[in-house]
Amino acid sequence: MGSFRLGIAGMRGEIPSLTPELAINFASALGTYLEGETVVVGRDTRISSPMLYRSVISALMSCGCDVIDAGIISAPEIHYLVPELKAKGGLLISAGHHPMGWNALIPIMENGANFVKVKLQEVLDIYNSKRFLMANWDEIGKIKIPPKNVQEGYLDMLCSKLDVKAIASKNFMVIADFCNGSGTSIGVKFANRLGLNLLSLNGANSGQLPHDPEPRPRAALQTHSVLKPLKGDIGFVFNSDMSRTSIVTSSGETLSEEYTFPLVLEHILQKSNKKIKVVTNWCTTKSLDDIVKKYDAKIYKTIVGESSIIDKMNEVSADIAGDGSGSVAFSNHILGYDNLLVMGLILEAMTTQQCSSEELAASIPRYHIIKKAIKCPSSHGYNAIKELKNVFTDAEVIEEDGFLFKWKGGWVHLRSSMTEPIIRMIAEFKSKEKAEDVSTQIRGLLDRYI
Repeated sequence: MGSFRLGIAGMRGEIPSLTPELAINFASALGTYLEGETVVVGRDTRISSPMLYRSVISALMSCGCDVIDAGIISAPEIHYLVPELKAKGGLLISAGHHPMGWNALIPIMENGANFVKVKLQEVLDIYNSKRFLMANWDEIGKIKIPPKNVQEGYLDMLCSKLDVKAIASKNFMVIADFCNGSGTSIGVKFANRLGLNLLSLNGANSGQLPHDPEPRPRAALQTHSVLKPLKGDIGFVFNSDMSRTSIVTSSGETLSEEYTFPLVLEHILQKSNKKIKVVTNWCTTKSLDDIVKKYDAKIYKTIVGESSIIDKMNEVSADIAGDGSGSVAFSNHILGYDNLLVMGLILEAMTTQQCSSEELAASIPRYHIIKKAIKCPSSHGYNAIKELKNVFTDAEVIEEDGFLFKWKGGWVHLRSSMTEPIIRMIAEFKSKEKAEDVSTQIRGLLDRYI
């Protein structure tokens, strides 16, 4: 049996720990919470997704919910579909950045955002009680199909936020790695709208992920290998549901996914004639803080997680939000991460600034970043990290989300993952040697404590 989690990020785990029975109960709890109203259901291309998909559809219908069957669909599309089709909620079966053996059930609110903590807790209370709404035989929900033009409506909305003519005039050669995920179809259509010469890598709906779906530099090797020989202008490496992106520049540099949000933010700030509000989490690169300071914007920080960041964006009426996983959301757009729009905005930045992707990347402040995942049972994570306070007595410690140790030259953030039995560590310093030394020291200490 593998890992399994049920919490503020929905239900997720490794197959077979995540079973059809568990999925049925979770979908039944959601259908009960939504009082048998209409639900949009979509999935990614993973091998286990059809199994879970059929399970949750049956469960929702048994609660009396009409199910709008969206089929294979990217994360930003379902965030668009739920409010567009006036559904009461949504359910996306997609593990996004997790390895191939994983899957997840992600509930979506009526406004298109992921469930906030308080509302999801109500769903979990129903799940744990197992007191589900059961429709009579003549009130069982029906399966419906979305309107044929709904995807075009989403593409129209994307293009309305970009200077499509200017982008198309550049005739960019773009390499896009879709990780055999759910974004291939919409990604190719969007590229056509932008007039791109697109080479699509890993665009098969095979269920087999060709590499680690987390879009870090190590996942960009295929894009890197073809970009320079084909004289590509830029490469985009997506996770399996289009909610995260990293970039490969025209020089062949594989950028950390941490720099995706700063690149987009600087372009937005350059275009804006007002003071922009920005939301991110406590462990996103300091590059973002530097850019915010440069343009006299205002930044708000919250805990890790898409729902927390979107909720904070709404709370403080921010204009843009995102994090170091390569994800960005916009207040005047869908209430979820949309990395198709991210791709469009980065191409627009190259167009308006008349620069290459190499020059664009060089324009933002950089630090040396190290990311590690340290295996640790969830019950041990907090206490293991807390022990480090007795070691690093010279650091400023912020405990808003895990533990953030800050020094003059850099910082280290540690927290127990909400979705996996690991401690996530991010170290960022100006000096590569310092980042490596500190992260190695902490890794050794945590291994000993655990």
